[in-house]
Amino acid sequence: GGIYIDGELQAFSLGVYGKVEKMAVIHVEKANPDIRGLYPMICQQFFAMNPDAELVNREDDMGLEGLRKSKMSYNPIYLEEKYEIRQK
Repeated sequence: GGIYIDGELQAFSLGVYGKVEKMAVIHVEKANPDIRGLYPMICQQFFAMNPDAELVNREDDMGLEGLRKSKMSYNPIYLEEKYEIRQK
């Protein structure tokens, strides 16, 4: 989904909904940071299109503070352990 303001794409969200799991998975979410409230709006619109979703997977937050804050606002059931693989 996308949000256009004055004919310009200002926010978009890419994700899928699994009917069996009743889980929405948000892969990518981007918005113009100069427009206050745009990130919450694109998120709200994604869920409005998937009203049967009981679970939400926000995927990896890459340790970024804003993404982590957003993810934690959904009161997650659990968080996966993160691992890092390095080649020596």
